[in-house]
Amino acid sequence: MPTTPSDVRGGLSRRTAMGLAAAGVVVATGCTPSGVDRRARPQSSRSAEPAPAQDPDVALAATVLTGEQAMLDRVLATARRHPGVAPALAEVETMHRAHVRLLTDAVPDDARSRASASASASASAPSAAASPAPSESGSPAVPGRPGAALALLASEEQRLGRIGKRSAFAAESGAFARVLASMAAAAGQQAVALNAAAAKAPR
Repeated sequence: MPTTPSDVRGGLSRRTAMGLAAAGVVVATGCTPSGVDRRARPQSSRSAEPAPAQDPDVALAATVLTGEQAMLDRVLATARRHPGVAPALAEVETMHRAHVRLLTDAVPDDARSRASASASASASAPSAAASPAPSESGSPAVPGRPGAALALLASEEQRLGRIGKRSAFAAESGAFARVLASMAAAAGQQAVALNAAAAKAPR
């Protein structure tokens, strides 16, 4: 029984199975009402119960969310600067919106804040191999020619796909690992489509 974004609100756990049906990715899970294993757990003191953000998959999901949001922002910035290529970006925008929505529902606010702060620190480090720097307005930098802008998006999708594959190997939950692998594969497919669109656009 596939899960949906509404099934993962309230934070990730290692037994949480997440689905990306809105993005065309479906993960099979146990048919519990919310996709979460609700079997009884041993009673313990409140102080002994780990907070959701202590689960390593929560931190991983927060990091993936930061990357997905950055990619969505770059897609939207490209569509604003080059309205003529907006139709070519519709599918990739829909995909990343679905990923961001799902992960936002799954990750607690404090974990998202820590991941965002960590990403900002990494991007500002002199040795970081970061994406193209944002413009002075804070929006992602977009090349002036449509073809170059699409080629940059394709490159960023490839980079996101590589990060997604590494994240899938790092995930504790098998279900979450499958979701991450599916997201990585989707990014790879979009990279191919964007490269094809870039080859036809003015460069």
